[in-house]
Amino acid sequence: ECIDRVKKAGFFVTYNHPNWSLENYNDYMGYNHMNAMEVFNNECVLLGYCEYNEKEYDDMLRGGKRIYCIATDDCHREEACGGGFTMIKAEKLEYRAITSALVAGNFYASQGPQIHNLWFEDGKIHIDCSDAESIALHTGTRRAKLLKADAGEFISSADFDVELEDIYVRITVTDANGKHANTNAYFTDELF
Repeated sequence: ECIDRVKKAGFFVTYNHPNWSLENYNDYMGYNHMNAMEVFNNECVLLGYCEYNEKEYDDMLRGGKRIYCIATDDCHREEACGGGFTMIKAEKLEYRAITSALVAGNFYASQGPQIHNLWFEDGKIHIDCSDAESIALHTGTRRAKLLKADAGEFISSADFDVELEDIYVRITVTDANGKHANTNAYFTDELF
């Protein structure tokens, strides 16, 4: 009821830190109509919680929720600053442009790695990113793909085939420090 009320009032609604909130699958699968969920919360990680929520994000997507993912530092103290962020692609550095980009899903979640370009063309999803140890494709099915750099080297781009049966696709970039950048999920019935 609260989610519906604030969405109707024009707010961007996110589901934050499920582990810190002591919630499980039965709890978060009961929430509907959110815009996004927090795939990473740095403050909670620094407190000892497992708040890299990639599995929870896939649970929600596979459960039919078409939501985006965000990352935050949730900065309650100085040492938490900069540990997680949401990189937004807006036309201008103005409130309305930023909020419009959020609602449209023009952003990605990161703990550090950068995504420079991401596009879908001719049945493939392409990504250009900062130096990475691996780039992984996740889908709404068992099909997945992992590209790994050779020892001591990096990769900074990848192309993955997308199939209509995938239900959705999303990409995770992992750097040499084990930090991740996560794209939003893109549903194949909207791509094809």
